[in-house]
Amino acid sequence: MRRTIGLIGCGLLLGTATVFAQQINKEQYRDAAPKDLIKQTALNEQQLSTIQRYFQFELKDTKRGQELQELLLQKYPKGATARLAAFHKASSAKTMEALIAQSEDFLKAFPYDEWHKEPIGQEFIYYTTYRTLGSSYFDTKQFDKFLELSSPLNFKTENELYRWNVMRATVFKIVGPDTLFNISTRMINELVKKVNDGSYEEQGVFNKETAAANAAEQLDNELTNHITLLHSMKKYAEAKKYFPHLSAKGAYGKAELNALHLDILQQTGDQQAIQPFLENCVRANAMTAPMFDKLKEIYTAKNKDGKYDQYLESLKSVNDQEALIAEVKAGMTNKEYVPFAMQDPEGKTVRSSEWGNRIVVLDFWATWCKPCISAFPGMQMLVDKYSNDPQVAIYMVGTMQYDNYKEKSEGYIKQQGFRFHLLHDNIDKATGHQDAVFRTFVPFFNSSGIPRKVILKDGVMRYTAEGYSGSPSKLVDELTYAIELLKAEK
Repeated sequence: MRRTIGLIGCGLLLGTATVFAQQINKEQYRDAAPKDLIKQTALNEQQLSTIQRYFQFELKDTKRGQELQELLLQKYPKGATARLAAFHKASSAKTMEALIAQSEDFLKAFPYDEWHKEPIGQEFIYYTTYRTLGSSYFDTKQFDKFLELSSPLNFKTENELYRWNVMRATVFKIVGPDTLFNISTRMINELVKKVNDGSYEEQGVFNKETAAANAAEQLDNELTNHITLLHSMKKYAEAKKYFPHLSAKGAYGKAELNALHLDILQQTGDQQAIQPFLENCVRANAMTAPMFDKLKEIYTAKNKDGKYDQYLESLKSVNDQEALIAEVKAGMTNKEYVPFAMQDPEGKTVRSSEWGNRIVVLDFWATWCKPCISAFPGMQMLVDKYSNDPQVAIYMVGTMQYDNYKEKSEGYIKQQGFRFHLLHDNIDKATGHQDAVFRTFVPFFNSSGIPRKVILKDGVMRYTAEGYSGSPSKLVDELTYAIELLKAEK
């Protein structure tokens, strides 16, 4: 027994530190013997644990610390100290088989329902155990056990099992679609029912309002995954039923999901719903090019007044547009950059010194960067918008690629059908990395993250922004505002 306690060691003792916040005058027990302390009826388990940590960590008296810990385990075999010890033992399993068996044994010995009657801390133990055991069941394809484990859990924990397992399986296609459909459907239906259970509420982390907002955001993510799965299986009518469960923010705020929603409305023949839906997407500024085309088609079929552009502008949120303009203005700058030259796919050299007073947009990207390529539909919209404007040029600069970087960049753009003017960043002779031009701009950003948009004019960097909001239409608006501000300069 003493050897087992020693192996639990510091991790166990530190783990209990956040569980018990009992106010106690520890100094009065400086010289107390553990066997005498354990007999004192005035001291409960929490207070004894505080004294135990005092011995172990403050007085550095390992012998008395371990002795008192052993006595605590003996006196409270189902108490918090024993629970944490059992949790650490289960977590230390070396094989998947052992991890499953020991986690199951832990839940039998220390049932969640019994702890929940007097939940004095230690929720992390059950959250971690269910997450670990659920993932183990999923990875070993014990899907019946996975679902049986998930169903009684609160929203917070079941949502984590869904996020970590079902969403991952959807993205990487590691489980057959029919099996995944059955698992996802059952769990999504349960999450919809549990979303308001308050399980994210935690003192110092989430209050009631922020916990509810977080739960709604999490459910939006899982619903998006489920709808995407159903759409890929052409279960359009079933997918349509889940849109009403999205939050007000999630219903129209994601352009990719909106594009799926439009297709589902078309596939189910719900023509009357399409125009109001698209109008809401415009208000949320989360539109794709095909969505704009559809809205224009509907409007012009009903109205011959030639006022589509005015109609479109009337749908946009004035407050959101003003906020975006303010954000763009905050990104405006005035810094001279190091002149450069890069090659395009045809081997032609493009020199910054030859741009003069043209407004030049550079988008630094890489094929391995998901936000970069997610922004491509928006960049294509921007390219199309300014295709006949001789004052504006837009270049997509492939950077930080590896191996055959030219083939990777050119191949991806060709495969996806984008019509970009591509440039290849140069190789840094000192490091061998393909980022020579991008690195000359990095000191201005204090960041090396991509995607990175840069707008140049007259040998000066005039605007810069990092990241992607997730909306093609918002990206177009952002860069359009910056371009038009520069065009308006005298």
